[in-house]
Amino acid sequence: MSEKHQSNDPQTLREYYIRSLATAPNPTQKARELADDLFALDLTVYSNTYSLDSVLYSALAESVLDDELSLHPEQIEILNQIKNNDALIVSAPTSFGKTYCIFEYITRYLPQNIVLIVPTLALVDEYVKRVIKKYQGMFSRYKIHTHIDEAKIYDFNQNNIFIITHDRVVQESAYDMIKEIDFLVIDEVYKLETDPQNDRVLVLNMAYFYLAQKAQKYVLLAPFIKSVEDIEQLEKRPAFYNTTYSPVVNEVRSINILRHDDRYPECQQLLVKLPSNEKTLIYFPTVTGIYKYVNDFIAQEPIIDELDQTVKFFMEWAREEIHEDWCVIKAMERGYLIHNGQIPIGTRLFQLNFYESSDIYNRLLCTSTLLEGVNTTAKNIIITKPSRMSDKNNNEADFSAFDFYNLVGRTGRLNKHFIGTAYYLKSPTDPEYKKIDAIKSIKFELTDESKDIDIQKGNIANHPDVIIFLQTLGITIDEYLTHIGSRPRFKTVREIYYRYQECEQELLQELQTLLINTQHGRLNLVKCLYYIAEGTRDNYRANIVNSLIHRRRPKIKTIVDNTKKYFASKGIDNIISTTISIKMSFIEHQFYTKVLLVRYFMGLKSVKSSLLNVLDDKVIGAIEYLYFSTSKQKKMLLDLGIYERDIDLIIKIIGNDFDDIFELKKRLQTSYGKLQRISFISRYVIRNIV
Repeated sequence: MSEKHQSNDPQTLREYYIRSLATAPNPTQKARELADDLFALDLTVYSNTYSLDSVLYSALAESVLDDELSLHPEQIEILNQIKNNDALIVSAPTSFGKTYCIFEYITRYLPQNIVLIVPTLALVDEYVKRVIKKYQGMFSRYKIHTHIDEAKIYDFNQNNIFIITHDRVVQESAYDMIKEIDFLVIDEVYKLETDPQNDRVLVLNMAYFYLAQKAQKYVLLAPFIKSVEDIEQLEKRPAFYNTTYSPVVNEVRSINILRHDDRYPECQQLLVKLPSNEKTLIYFPTVTGIYKYVNDFIAQEPIIDELDQTVKFFMEWAREEIHEDWCVIKAMERGYLIHNGQIPIGTRLFQLNFYESSDIYNRLLCTSTLLEGVNTTAKNIIITKPSRMSDKNNNEADFSAFDFYNLVGRTGRLNKHFIGTAYYLKSPTDPEYKKIDAIKSIKFELTDESKDIDIQKGNIANHPDVIIFLQTLGITIDEYLTHIGSRPRFKTVREIYYRYQECEQELLQELQTLLINTQHGRLNLVKCLYYIAEGTRDNYRANIVNSLIHRRRPKIKTIVDNTKKYFASKGIDNIISTTISIKMSFIEHQFYTKVLLVRYFMGLKSVKSSLLNVLDDKVIGAIEYLYFSTSKQKKMLLDLGIYERDIDLIIKIIGNDFDDIFELKKRLQTSYGKLQRISFISRYVIRNIV
């Protein structure tokens, strides 16, 4: 090695050699020439069997999960750390293979009852794919649960794997239902860091608090964490293991632009220069930004002459069920795909699958859902603006260095791309980022000064405002924890209560009118509840909510077209995206929870049961029916990406007495020939999971 490239940092040396492989005319031959050095740097994935040491190592490091793979030395160290510690925090880069280590550990040591907690349904799907589809034989001894059914008694004498999101853990009182845990894993654990504005952080902290007490062994996973403050206060005092090892190189190339308004034109110019056969992600802070880019730039490109037949079927379904003006359709017609949290699950899976497998669809427009651990293959990423929330020329929601390099780390992929490149479109007001700043210390809310954590632990003596509020409600702290729980923060609960008091007579009058006149419309009731829940009078969004909780399950297209009649000034793109967003996340995860809170306040005020019944029937029951809250089997199908309008028909054919993913898969496989009347997207999802 030349003196110029000498370094005492192992990862710097690794990157030098990885670049040598990337630029070589024949990387295989280059790896043979450098085999001894690659092996010495623990780059055994590249030294392969090209030296005697590598041959011996590969034989000893063979994966039990996949006998075609050998673990790199740092992965073996992680396995040893998990084996030797009852509690462990692992920090390693995005491309390290942390999740693979977890499944490798399970395969080697076969813990009986396993709980895997992930922040999003996308990651539930990611884990389920690894378990069900790729390594089914290895995990066939386990029952796989993606929900907790409070009506079911689980057999912890058999082998179980629970793969659930953290909000469902607490929402469904899973810490009471799950009696035994031999191995607990919480992914993306940096989300435990204190954030008073985020209710989900509280939920995740409480999930960890309750489940870690039961777990014989637990592991917390994260990228770019230097240390965890007050670690000694955590359950079992976890050991901390930090590594910078990465088998790929992530480069950042800043492209300076003069104005905020130049971002999209510059992005378009960059895409013209990048090879069309390279997998490229294009990051936008908001879904609105994606829509604008599609309409202003992509829509001007020519439509592909010969579309894949599967793509044609998808677009035919999407035009009929979503809308013919949907930007996803416009983008796909021109060779682009879209991924964000507002897109229906089945469509999201379709987009990701085509991105991974197609030779034509190599450009994926995305939002921060890619920061949630969704694994994709990308040679490049274009960061149009380093922000989570704003496409405008302000810096209110700029990325931290941690978030920036977490996104950069989505490029590069072992055995596919030695080097991943992030193109950062940087305006004069955008931050400069240094990788050293991405590696940070964090403090879990569980050990921080947190009023909400104190409430959840029952420690309210030092919080007079909490005591006064409980006295106002006429309840004890135990009743608060039982009936309100940890999903909303105290501040949220109190604000909703005061708005309920403000609107109590309006709400009761509307319920009384509905009780007397069954033909009276529900819209004013929903408007009132929306204000109490959100603190704003928004007729536009309230109208969409009201349409979406119709028990007949109207198509999104129907709701969009009806909304357009009264709110045409909002624009078709906004109406479509708002409708999908409200449907996919707001109603079930925010509005429903807050309306239940309003109902609880009404009960404390001794509101007549007849009025409570109207609220139950018109709103709460409608949401539970539409989102299959009372049927875990139907909910499992919905979370797989099955189109909601097909679920009742599918259940009629396959039955509803299954309780794990393997059994569901088997029934779908056996009955596939009978499922001819379901939509294209449901058939596509089923074909890809069986």
